[in-house]
Amino acid sequence: MKNNKGVTLTSLIIYVIGMVIVVASISTLTTFFYKNIDTSAINDNTTTQYTKFLSYFTEEINNSNNRVVECKNNYIIFSSGNQYTYMEENKSIYKNKIKLCDNVEKCEFSYKYQDSNYIINIEFKSGKVDKTGKNMMTYTIKNGK
Repeated sequence: MKNNKGVTLTSLIIYVIGMVIVVASISTLTTFFYKNIDTSAINDNTTTQYTKFLSYFTEEINNSNNRVVECKNNYIIFSSGNQYTYMEENKSIYKNKIKLCDNVEKCEFSYKYQDSNYIINIEFKSGKVDKTGKNMMTYTIKNGK
């Protein structure tokens, strides 16, 4: 009796065909997976910038000893010394002289006294984020001016 220890040409061809089928299946599944992902949503950082601006501004509003010193259409100054400014020339929002956001299409501040409270309204628009008109952000300050 002869004992064959080794890989024959037929078994080698079967192994190669099996590997090709496995690789083709994985590549097909990967292609379908990547087609279903919206890569523009991942690359769009306007939501990140909007969230960054809101976190700084909300922290400013929630400071108990803070009040509004001056408010114009494109800037607002607090008693803490911090100033939030929208520069239309380069479409950016700054906290003092540090840039918080860029590619902002619109950012308008307004400040008014209503129902025994001081109210700050912000109209903000950047990319997919549109907080203008009825959707504008509203903050109520109890300390006031």
